[in-house]
Amino acid sequence: MGIDQSPGLRIVSLTPSITELLFALGMDDRVVGVTDSCDYPAAASKKPNVSCWFEPDLEKLMALNPDTVLGSETAHLYLITVLEKKGIRVILVNPETVDQALQTMIDLGDRFGLSAQAKALVEGLQNRLNLLDEKVGSIAPEKRFTVSRVLEWDDDSFYVAGPLSFQYDVITRGGGINVTGALKIDYPRISFVQLLEWNPEMIFICGYDKHLIPRLTQDLKWQRLSAVQSGRIYQFHCGLTCRTGPRIVDMAELLFQTMYGLTAL
Repeated sequence: MGIDQSPGLRIVSLTPSITELLFALGMDDRVVGVTDSCDYPAAASKKPNVSCWFEPDLEKLMALNPDTVLGSETAHLYLITVLEKKGIRVILVNPETVDQALQTMIDLGDRFGLSAQAKALVEGLQNRLNLLDEKVGSIAPEKRFTVSRVLEWDDDSFYVAGPLSFQYDVITRGGGINVTGALKIDYPRISFVQLLEWNPEMIFICGYDKHLIPRLTQDLKWQRLSAVQSGRIYQFHCGLTCRTGPRIVDMAELLFQTMYGLTAL
């Protein structure tokens, strides 16, 4: 059942992915609050802020008088009881693949009475994915890069994207072969020895520190990895790597272009 698209609808979005989608659907005037990670499009960062996405400030949230809160199943389940007792509708999503991300866009469009807009958005994204699939299909499996998406690390271990994560699927859609395929969880923690054993041909991380890659390439431990030796360690914007909104296709295309020097279009 769709939600009334009346001018009084007041939405707080707790994830950057959903915020991007709401703006893409033309619902920015209904968004009354976001988190400090909601930085795209630029206008989103001008909305009232309820603090960090994984632990929003409930006092700030309630002060915005929302009737609907959108968030993530992995981070915001605890909010259902708290907010629904106050008469606030809570909608949580958790797409684990690129296709599920597109379906989520359709589902939310339907919920808000914007089925046509969501369908048009997804059709455009799907057309780009179809072109990308053709490009990837033209590359022989033995010519494809083995890849690891490293999220966090310390001296002895790494968190990487596993098969139950959308980031794993983005790598696959971009033409990479993820080295964590045998680990049936979303974000496994592995040892450096394990990463060295897999020895991916390409590694990518995210972040905003322009000095991070130079530091890693000078680290003697990281220098043992083939990806570092060949200069195939990359840093991408977190807004692309970590979100399941409309730019998820941008990320798949970017990976393809980075690995194979070809555009997807």
